[in-house]
Amino acid sequence: MSQFGDAIAALVGQSPSERIGAIKAAVADNLRAADSRMRVDTTDHFNHSFVPDLILSWPGQTEKRRVFLRTSYRIEDLLRDVDLLAGDKPILMPLVPMREQEDADASALNERTRESRTLVADPYGLEVFAEGRDAAPVVGLLTHAILQGGRGVITTGRAREISSQVAAGFSGARNAAYEATSTALDASERNLDSHRASQLNRLLHALWIGSGAPPSEFPGDNDATASLDEEALRFVLELPDLEDDAFWSRLGLSLTTSRLCQLIDFPANANLQRLLKYSAHRLTAKACRLIAASEHPTSAAPRWSITSSTLTLHLPRYRIHFAPRSVMELPENNSIYQTVSAAELKRRADTAGVDVAEVRLSNGDATVTYASIERPDVAQDDFLGAIAALLSNGFVASVKVQIGNGSRSVRCSFDTRTGAGNGNARFLLAELATVAAPLLSPTRDDDLINIRSATSSGAAETELT
Repeated sequence: MSQFGDAIAALVGQSPSERIGAIKAAVADNLRAADSRMRVDTTDHFNHSFVPDLILSWPGQTEKRRVFLRTSYRIEDLLRDVDLLAGDKPILMPLVPMREQEDADASALNERTRESRTLVADPYGLEVFAEGRDAAPVVGLLTHAILQGGRGVITTGRAREISSQVAAGFSGARNAAYEATSTALDASERNLDSHRASQLNRLLHALWIGSGAPPSEFPGDNDATASLDEEALRFVLELPDLEDDAFWSRLGLSLTTSRLCQLIDFPANANLQRLLKYSAHRLTAKACRLIAASEHPTSAAPRWSITSSTLTLHLPRYRIHFAPRSVMELPENNSIYQTVSAAELKRRADTAGVDVAEVRLSNGDATVTYASIERPDVAQDDFLGAIAALLSNGFVASVKVQIGNGSRSVRCSFDTRTGAGNGNARFLLAELATVAAPLLSPTRDDDLINIRSATSSGAAETELT
């Protein structure tokens, strides 16, 4: 017997209210086993006509799905439920194993649930998906998609068939096997709404072109950029080391900093390094912040991770966090702040080859801004040190550096060690990092080499096409 079946069998002898609570708890456990990232909330109703028993939601997404438990599997009753609830795109979940039927009523239920994006599935079928995930991780991605946007009737046998088809299609796409890939795409289109089916299509397409096969021979829609959503991107990055430069190069064509940061936290594994090798030079950010490294790195080479919803470059002495949209997205800097003198600013700017257009000096009370219309770099002015001295040991509060032709500028604030633009300005990671890092922190030549190698277009010069 299944785990869910064992849980239901153990309810004998309990009061009706206790049984209902235990049934909902068993279903909730069953759902979480199928998709661990999902949140399951229960209501005070049971087997109600139009009030759900459970409500499913996912982190970072506003969309929810309502689950209506049913004590039996009667097709005529489920057809009435579909007519009543179809506008809500619900999950109807019989608590008994659903039977495989091939008659007019069963065909009508299949057709109407697919048209209305209603899913009819029982806990026993979900257990099949969970078991399939252990053998083929892609089945976990499929299960997530089915719970979010599944449609039709999925019995235990059908769950086993779909799992097998998608697992074979995943392997087939990596080896450019047309039939297996096509079968997986057909399975996703029959059992998922258009949005989730498109996500799986893009994943298989990315694997297909990564195999080196011509994109034109892919059996599904030819999305040349192979854009993946957050769940599919995480799945690909968590695969065993995929040493396929062509795959990572093509996958990075549509990558954005915002999409990466949706991963919230992701370790500096080998696949992420490969992906950023071919895409970091294209990525943009609103702001960056330097935070001193708390531990000695195991390697002097720069490493990428996703940390606290920011794209993070790890260097031997500090980390650079990149925020895609706002300074508010950056983690706090709790390290001890050390003031920077005008002389030290001059040395840092000279070492980095950065022209400073404006310097804001402060002594903690008064503030003076120093800039020049005629000179593009005021950090080298001897008069700057004199102004700082007049402020009674004044120090550098912030500086402004022009980027490119001067239409954009980065403001570097020394108290928070943050570099950011004004308004809606966005900067390439290299533009931000090579300005902010050497000005906000004492930076050695090897630090600059690491930053430039990680963020510049050097990798693009060998990019595969």
